[in-house]
Amino acid sequence: MKRGSAVAAALLLILVAAARPAADAQDDLSRRGDAGGATEMHRYTIGARVRPLIVFWITRKDVGDAVVTRHRAADEASYSLLIGSDPDRTPLHINRWGYIEEQIRGAEARLLGLMTASDEESVEQAEANVRRQATGAHRFKIIRGTADGERMQSRVLSIDLPEDYTLRQMTVALDAAKRAADTGALRVVPVPPGTRPGLLAALSDAMRESPDRTIPYVYYGKRYELRRIRSTSMPHFHIGARDYGPAVAADFVIVSTHDGEQTSFSMTYGTSGTYAEVPLTARYQPRWWMQVELTIADPDPSGAPAGQTEAAR
Repeated sequence: MKRGSAVAAALLLILVAAARPAADAQDDLSRRGDAGGATEMHRYTIGARVRPLIVFWITRKDVGDAVVTRHRAADEASYSLLIGSDPDRTPLHINRWGYIEEQIRGAEARLLGLMTASDEESVEQAEANVRRQATGAHRFKIIRGTADGERMQSRVLSIDLPEDYTLRQMTVALDAAKRAADTGALRVVPVPPGTRPGLLAALSDAMRESPDRTIPYVYYGKRYELRRIRSTSMPHFHIGARDYGPAVAADFVIVSTHDGEQTSFSMTYGTSGTYAEVPLTARYQPRWWMQVELTIADPDPSGAPAGQTEAAR
C-alpha cells in the first residue's frame, strides 16, 4: 500500500470509533432495567490515534460517541455499553459498532453482547474488510451467557446477518442475535465465589474497591482478573472549564487466567457526588496501530456545551 493510501485508510477506518447513537437506540437503552432503583446514562465523545507506519501517529478528534448505562437497586444491577460508528457520518460508510449488557440479580446473571466482526491486525486488513463488506457479507459476533453462582454458561459464535445493521437497528439486530445465539457452541466454566459475571460489573467494583484487590470475572466463556496497578488521587478534575470534582486517575491490567495474556488500559473516574464511580476519561489501545480515547460529554448544568472552555463561552 502506498503511503498516501495508508494515511487515508488510517483516517477513515476508525474501526471502534462511535458516532452519536440514534434516538431510538438511546430510548431502548433507557427502558432497560427501569423497574425500581435509578438508571444513569452517560455519554462520551471518542478520539482516535492511528499509526499506519511504525514511526508516527495520526490523531483524529471527536470521531464519535458512546453511551454507558448503569442501574442499581437492592440485590440487583445492570450495566450496558453501546459504541459504534454511524455510516451516515463515516467516510466510506464504515459501519462498526458493539453492544454489551450485563444484568445481575442476586447470584444469577445474564450477559448479552453483539458486535460487528473486526479482527484486523493492520490498516491494510481493515481496508480489505471494508471491501469485503461492500460485497454483501455482514458478519457479527455474538456472546450470550448465564450464571447461577456456581458456573457460567456461554454461547459464542459468528454469524452472517441478512443486512448490515447499524446502531439505528440495534433492537432488530439484538433480536436476531438472541435467536442465533441458542445454536452456538456451549462453553461452561466454574465460577468461584466473588467472580463477577462480566467486565462491566468487574470495572464497577474496581472503581469502588481498594486499589490492591484483584477482581475475577468471566467473559467470552473464559476467566480473567482485573487489577488496578497504579492510581493517583486529585481533589479536582477538569475537562475544559468544567470541574467534575474529586477523581482518581488509574492504570488497569486484565490478565487471562487461561494463557496469561495481558491487556492494559487507563481511566479517570469520579469519587464523590454525581460522578462517583463514573468513568470521566479512558484510553485503550486495541491494536498496535490504534489508540482510542473516551471523554465524558454529559450536558453541563450551566448550559454550556460539554468540554467548552471558559474562553469559548
